[in-house]
Amino acid sequence: MRGRGHTGAPQRGSMTSLILIMLSFMACFYIGGRLWQDAETRLLLVGLIEKNEGKGQAVSVDETLKLIDCKDQKKRVSALEMELAAAKSQGFSTRRLRAENQTRAAGRLHVVMGINTGFGQHARRDSIRNTWMPKGTALKKLEDDKGVVIRFVVGRSANRGDSLDRFIDDENNRTHDFLILDDHVEEPEEIPRKAKKFFATAVETWDADFFLKVDDDVYVNIDKLGEMLAQHWDKPRIYIGCMKSGEVFSDSKQRWYEPEWWKFGDQKGYMRHAEARMYGVSRALAQYISINNPVLHVYRHEDVMVGSWMLGLDVEHVDERRLCCSSGQAGLYHIVFAVRLLSRCNMCQVLFVLPRNTAFLAGYLGVC
Repeated sequence: MRGRGHTGAPQRGSMTSLILIMLSFMACFYIGGRLWQDAETRLLLVGLIEKNEGKGQAVSVDETLKLIDCKDQKKRVSALEMELAAAKSQGFSTRRLRAENQTRAAGRLHVVMGINTGFGQHARRDSIRNTWMPKGTALKKLEDDKGVVIRFVVGRSANRGDSLDRFIDDENNRTHDFLILDDHVEEPEEIPRKAKKFFATAVETWDADFFLKVDDDVYVNIDKLGEMLAQHWDKPRIYIGCMKSGEVFSDSKQRWYEPEWWKFGDQKGYMRHAEARMYGVSRALAQYISINNPVLHVYRHEDVMVGSWMLGLDVEHVDERRLCCSSGQAGLYHIVFAVRLLSRCNMCQVLFVLPRNTAFLAGYLGVC
């Protein structure tokens, strides 16, 4: 027993010596690193002194502090660049939710089209389903084969869970063609917020090249729309629509009254923006809307609101005249449900005629 205790003492002494040697090396590396940093700082200061000596100027304390602070900032920027590179390698962007019936098996979708609708627009939705929007398995086939997603976009009732909400839920259970914005209240005055919510939700739900908003009184030629968008797939930031501008109305009695008219200058003219009936943005811009959703300002009019967001960005405005309501037969859509209620004779007058399959209009006119 005594012999074992005697042989253990040298081992403990060797371990202590090894630890001390390691600590010495660490201290040397630390001191060497600090000396290296100080040497770099001295070289920078000497260079600044030599530069200013020719000008007959001395290096002030403020300049010295600024130089040291600039070096620290450079280190922080380098660290942030490394973090950004790591984030990009991990696919940093808005989150992408995947649903079993919302993505193609391979590749990115081409376009997601949101049709703005409301609680009382069941007849319009059925008319769209009976004309240009596929139903059931055909709708899924359109997504898989052509990468085109089409959904009716609607919010929730102010009285959550009432008959209006139940009606939409029942209809969606039958058709499976809705994008329901659960945290948006469906009100006419909330249409601009609804548009912002649509883009933010859509880009988080689908991975697509373009995101389009369409009104539910529009007939869309899907094939021609695809051909048009194909011309811009290689461009990163596209804002496309029928571009317009006009007078800013400061009179509250006017239909298009702008409460924040004073923000648009003394000339009272809007910036160039896309008509709200049908317009779209590319994926990068939809992501921008999603990420900055809480701070993007909401104007009274949807088209002006989106145009104001694009104004301060490096965006290509595409004035596509085929998306204008006056484009006629050559256009990509027709206003097929645009009707005018004539109060004196209590009847509806069709303003535009669908070029094909017009039989459904007879049933629709009764809704007015």
